[in-house]
Amino acid sequence: MNESMRTLAAGEAPRLFAIVEEYGDTEDIRVAGYGLAYEDRAEVNSVEGDFHLSSQSPEHARSLFEISSESAGVRRAHLVWLDAT
Repeated sequence: MNESMRTLAAGEAPRLFAIVEEYGDTEDIRVAGYGLAYEDRAEVNSVEGDFHLSSQSPEHARSLFEISSESAGVRRAHLVWLDAT
């Protein structure tokens, strides 16, 4: 593989993030999903593998996770970036 291909692929790679939910009366947290942030959208899969979400941004995906999990006792959902950028 030549260096220009590697540079192109690295420059266009999506950023990796997690949606972490905070729930209960104490500091209980869990990873609810992992996602890839592209320039024009975000794709997220739940850790259980039963839910996939396409969203306009990682922050919008976070808010949708927060809204959809309120009935399960989730107080707040957080967006956590996992790459070094």
